[in-house]
Amino acid sequence: MTSPPPVSGPLEETMSRAMDAQRRSVVGAGAAVRLVGAALFLAISTTLWLAGGRDWGVYPPALGLYASVAGVLFMLRQRRVARGLGAVQSLVDVGLVYWIQSTTLLVSPFPAGVAGFSLGLFALVVALSGLGMRGTVVYGTALLSAVAQAALMRQASVGWGAVAIAVVALVLVAVVSHYGTGRLRNLAVTLSRLEVDRALEARRFQEVEEARRTIERMLADAQAQNAELQRLQRDKEQLTEFLVHDLRSPLSALTLSLSWMEQEVPQQGILGESVRTGLAVTARLDRMISDLMDVPRLEEGRLEPQRATFPATRIVEDVRRSLESVARARKLTLDAEVPVQLELEGDADLLVRVLENLTTNALRYAPSGGRVRLEAGADVNGRWLAVRNDGPPISEEARGRIFDKYEQADAERDSRRGYGLGLYFCRLAAEAHGGRLAVEDAPGWSTSFVLRLPA
Repeated sequence: MTSPPPVSGPLEETMSRAMDAQRRSVVGAGAAVRLVGAALFLAISTTLWLAGGRDWGVYPPALGLYASVAGVLFMLRQRRVARGLGAVQSLVDVGLVYWIQSTTLLVSPFPAGVAGFSLGLFALVVALSGLGMRGTVVYGTALLSAVAQAALMRQASVGWGAVAIAVVALVLVAVVSHYGTGRLRNLAVTLSRLEVDRALEARRFQEVEEARRTIERMLADAQAQNAELQRLQRDKEQLTEFLVHDLRSPLSALTLSLSWMEQEVPQQGILGESVRTGLAVTARLDRMISDLMDVPRLEEGRLEPQRATFPATRIVEDVRRSLESVARARKLTLDAEVPVQLELEGDADLLVRVLENLTTNALRYAPSGGRVRLEAGADVNGRWLAVRNDGPPISEEARGRIFDKYEQADAERDSRRGYGLGLYFCRLAAEAHGGRLAVEDAPGWSTSFVLRLPA
């Protein structure tokens, strides 16, 4: 007989529970079959006995007892003890059949016929034992039935050849019964595997569907948030444009007034110097306002540098003159060192604003009485602009993040902190030129910001 496929894990537990439930059901079915069979045999034997067959008189009492035992087993079929009643039923069957038939042999005029009739009863008992799907019970019942059948046949003086044939027949009935129940078990295992696979596949499909719905929901939320962010970004840009417009209107009026005063007042003297300083400050304020507008454009790549070739001294001197009064007020030395013939290629307005931001930063951190220097030069890698000061050095850890948006070096200790956009703008402008802005070490200077432009 083909052995059932191995089972393990959850499937084994499922099969075990299913087999226990099946055995309890078989106990009830077997008891019902025995009860119905006993009732039919009792009715037939009683009828024959009453009709004048005196040799049938031994059957009604024995079959009545058998029917009572079958009734008791039937009533116990749903109890916890039902699991072990399969083997008990088989023992009761063999014992009662042997007792009835051996009693009948003593009064029957045809003992050989009674012994032959017993073979069918024992075969039925073996077949019923197979319902429990336990090989030990089937073969044990077949062995007991074979012994009982052989004993009855020998009591009826039946030859050993017929006895052997009867024993072989009972063994074959046991093999066929066990094989049939084994095939049913294989089928049950296969169906259970298919059901488990189907359940797992359904569960996987459900999980995929739930994941898909979750992703769709998250995507919809993200799209809604993105739309909200875009709306807020547009509102922010509009607000910035309004603020810039409102700032530039009075700034333009102030610049026009200072320009008129520059033409009317004498160039020499304190008043003329103050007017020029005021014009430099208003120009610087205008560039700072432009920084606010240009940062988002640089971030999005919408601001292309207007490249041209120009003398390096032009932008360096412009920045030095615009911040000279600030340096004097803080008792700082602000000077410049630029080769006369050095020329740069790039957007002069953007580079002036970069240099002015770096110089303002240097003036802020340089100690009173300290030095700030603007330099320009060229080497094998290209042109460069530098702003150096002798203020507190910038740590290695801070050098990697001070050019990020809203970041500042030692901001928590700086009472004059800004918003962390100046150096961020400088980095974006340098990258827009294809260059690089970094803090580099230079002999004699504690801090040096160097903008390197590509060759």
